[in-house]
Amino acid sequence: MHFFKKLIDSIFHRDPLRFAARRAGYVSDQNGIRNRYLRESGNWRSHLQNTRDFIIEAARQASQHRSVAVLGSGWLYDVPLDELSQMFDEVVLVDIVHPEPVRIKAKRLPNVKFVEADLTGGAVQQAMQAKTFAQFADWLPSAKSALNFSDFDLVVSVNLLNQLDIILCDYLKSRFGVDDAELQNIRRMVQQQHIDWLPSGHTCLITDYRQIDIPLDGSPKTETQLVFADMPEKLPVKEWKWLFDTNQRYSEKNNTIFKVMAICF
Repeated sequence: MHFFKKLIDSIFHRDPLRFAARRAGYVSDQNGIRNRYLRESGNWRSHLQNTRDFIIEAARQASQHRSVAVLGSGWLYDVPLDELSQMFDEVVLVDIVHPEPVRIKAKRLPNVKFVEADLTGGAVQQAMQAKTFAQFADWLPSAKSALNFSDFDLVVSVNLLNQLDIILCDYLKSRFGVDDAELQNIRRMVQQQHIDWLPSGHTCLITDYRQIDIPLDGSPKTETQLVFADMPEKLPVKEWKWLFDTNQRYSEKNNTIFKVMAICF
């Protein structure tokens, strides 16, 4: 009943954030991630383990262990929830929508809290409310962080940075008919705001930053830039490759690999 009540509330605008998330495509994207994981779980194994290991090490290095926020927690495939629950007094999972099976799964951990927030600083709802693309673009520099991240001993941005602009820009493209060139500054600004909002000294950031498409017909591979913001110049940076899609569902007639970086700053 809880799930269906939330769904009905979102449909009738009683929960504006959930309604916006559903309309802009965030819910369908979450479902797509689950389906791709089911198809590619073996290929994702090393990426997910690398991500979890990096988060655990960052947690060990935290100066205090009162609270940790995990941004973009999603299905928790890449989040070492049990370990974080043991290491911190409170674990706060933050996403625009939390899948109901994840909420049920986490009930066994009394110190896990769920927060639904637009981590673009309100850009998702603003994209729905703006009358024109220019109006939205003029508003974007005034976006404010959804949470005060300095309240946490550790903030983890997990495979999120590149996702913040993709779904938003896809929605802007479909609503206003803008092209990729017009969206480039939006992508950069959304990503830069996210990085700027993360607290210096206790942040763990993991993101895919380049996409490699390998054509099935033997043509040369291509690489696409995914991160446009200025990354913190803090070493060491750990990097690895994520064999993301081998079913040509993400990029037609291509297998897709992401280059991933992980950094603490």
